[in-house]
Amino acid sequence: TSTTTGALQVAGGAGIAGNLYIGGSAGTAITHTGHIIPSANLTYNLGSTTAWYNTFYGVSTQAKYADLAENYRADTFYNPGTVLQFGGTAEVTVAEADTTRVAGVVSTNPAHLMNGALAGINVVPLALQGRVPCNVIGPIAKGDLMVSAGFGYAKANNAAGVGQVIGKALTDFGGAKGQIEIVVGRV
Repeated sequence: TSTTTGALQVAGGAGIAGNLYIGGSAGTAITHTGHIIPSANLTYNLGSTTAWYNTFYGVSTQAKYADLAENYRADTFYNPGTVLQFGGTAEVTVAEADTTRVAGVVSTNPAHLMNGALAGINVVPLALQGRVPCNVIGPIAKGDLMVSAGFGYAKANNAAGVGQVIGKALTDFGGAKGQIEIVVGRV
């Protein structure tokens, strides 16, 4: 034990088999001078779905998922892939066919979620940019401009007007109804 700080100092390192509980005050519970490295890639989390850290100061070099989303209040629950528009009894609602009020597509797993603390009964992460699964009505060719087909679906329309475009199709689709990946925000 240090005579000046009361801290335990172990020169050769220490192994702890069980949980380690650390207390502290004024944000100085853990101070380190070396790297913190997991024993295997993509194995451990920092925080959990119910216990978040407050503010992260650092640099991120990559993301696991592929879209930028923002939370909005919806008038009811919507499944991922549903096309929404601005309007209804809340901020967003299911999109009408060919609307110029299109807002985006409900995200599955956003790489970055803005407005994460938004509270409400039906908060939906709306993909604003990037690739995301989307409910579609075919036929669709890769690269087609996607607009609202109504009822939460998108369709191809390569002569779309201003404000109608959701994004571009990433794959061909010959079926009647289904789900494909599109790139939201690409015109």
